[in-house]
Amino acid sequence: MTTKHIKVSTIALLAVVMLIGFSGCSREKTAEEIYNEKASGVVMILNEYFYSVTLPTGNTFYFSNIENGRLQGVAFSREQVKTTYSFGTGFFVDHYGGILTNRHVVNHYIRKSDVVHYVQNLLAALTVYAKERQEQTLYEGGKIYQYLNQNRNTEHSAYYDQQLKQRLYELGREYEQAQNYIRQLSMINATQIAVKCHSKIGIAYNDSYVTGPNDFLPCSVEKESEDENVDLALIRLADGKTPETTWVFSTGIDSHGNIKENTADKLTLDQQLYLIGYNQGIALASTTEGIKAQLTSGKISQKPDHYRLLYTIPILQGSSGSPVVNSYGDLVAVNFATMSGTQSFNFGIPISQIRAFLSPKNNNKPAGLSVFN
Repeated sequence: MTTKHIKVSTIALLAVVMLIGFSGCSREKTAEEIYNEKASGVVMILNEYFYSVTLPTGNTFYFSNIENGRLQGVAFSREQVKTTYSFGTGFFVDHYGGILTNRHVVNHYIRKSDVVHYVQNLLAALTVYAKERQEQTLYEGGKIYQYLNQNRNTEHSAYYDQQLKQRLYELGREYEQAQNYIRQLSMINATQIAVKCHSKIGIAYNDSYVTGPNDFLPCSVEKESEDENVDLALIRLADGKTPETTWVFSTGIDSHGNIKENTADKLTLDQQLYLIGYNQGIALASTTEGIKAQLTSGKISQKPDHYRLLYTIPILQGSSGSPVVNSYGDLVAVNFATMSGTQSFNFGIPISQIRAFLSPKNNNKPAGLSVFN
């Protein structure tokens, strides 16, 4: 074999090796390619919720939400309370209807201390009302008693006289009831109240038509992270099936909890990232062709730590729970928070925490939060 043939064969062999090598590597994708590939796996989440407060006496009242430190929509029966609606984003992570999102999207936790403060004010207001009612009964009763004494020896209607005596008796009963009410109120310790959030979770697919709450498919909350710093929750479709045409995001872990590293594990400053989510919920998502998620982009602006990844992707309310991917399409984070007063500095939960949360080895307890429990 001549030297020329050897060189040609060597070059050909190197070309084959390089071709094989490159065919096994990921390639960077355009924003449109990423959206077209993965948007079907991103869902809009609707949370219908309200709260109940049970007093130590066993009595329960309800409210819709807390705004500006005050309870909104207070009602004294479950039938009368109005539900509050909030939107978020989630994405499929398995073939059995499992959807990853933020804990705060599906569980609107409120501080018990905020409700205790309201209950204390409510009890004080009810006590004042009861005392005012007492004073009214004493005033009215005194007037009747005075009239009857003044007209004891005069001629007047016996029927009218009997009516006044009956009213005097009723006022006495009302006074005693108010007295008992005040006594019961004074025995209530507001710090011993039980506050509960009642939620109904549903999802809608990208490109589907949504006209109201009934168009959202029911889900249950399977588990929530017990780590305060990890704002993650896993919800599951009621039928336990992910549609075949829906994209399922890979987290790089197998059914045994083993990790397969990919480009998501190699993050650098100024690296390009993309977010697919429902910014501002139904308001922006609605189109004549159904609801559509939006793709926004930005770059890593700070070296990530164990719990968060900072990037410049703009977001709005409703973006919580959105998947964040790199230019190869690999999942790198779940969007969960924004810097107050800005849309340019936002945080995601890094892939390492996602893997730890979803791993079969994770022993997080079930959330126990389902359809209006």
